[in-house]
Amino acid sequence: MKLHVLPIFIMLAGCASMLPTSQQDVKNNWENFEQAKQAYDSIVPFQTDMATVRQLGFDPSVTPNVQILNHSQVVRAVLPSPLQERAAIPQGILDCMKAQDGCVGYFMEPSRIDRKRVGNFMLDFLNFKRDTVTTGWKFGALIVVVNDKVVFKQWSGRPRIEETELRRNPLGPLQGLGEGLRPTP
Repeated sequence: MKLHVLPIFIMLAGCASMLPTSQQDVKNNWENFEQAKQAYDSIVPFQTDMATVRQLGFDPSVTPNVQILNHSQVVRAVLPSPLQERAAIPQGILDCMKAQDGCVGYFMEPSRIDRKRVGNFMLDFLNFKRDTVTTGWKFGALIVVVNDKVVFKQWSGRPRIEETELRRNPLGPLQGLGEGLRPTP
């Protein structure tokens, strides 16, 4: 190796800013989990209509990635199988079952997920060690509507996502090379 190339490798070894990053942002009206939850909490079953739901940011015609569920999909999503007691079924789900085609469920999962590779650039670049930090949030909301009125709602989510993935390859760029050389049947 020539001596004038050595300073470049030394300089790159500390360049964490050259590592790849990615951001997954499911388009939504909220900057964080708390804002999404607050909007969701404003929905009151048997009182809130679809116009209000749309104003709160849960608009199935504008918000991307909204899954629209028919009445049987709503029932499957909410009720345990097999169903133990009819008395345990929430009133809104009973109304949905009676309304059949008049019942629609909207399921959405707004989120913001950031993935950032951290650590030594050269070890990452040469595939010896890859350290990825994932942060963000994810909110899930199911809103069930019968005749333009919310009759049931349910939420889930992860208010604070913090994950670290460390992948080590002792052979670096040669790791997995043998698999690529295998003949295909």
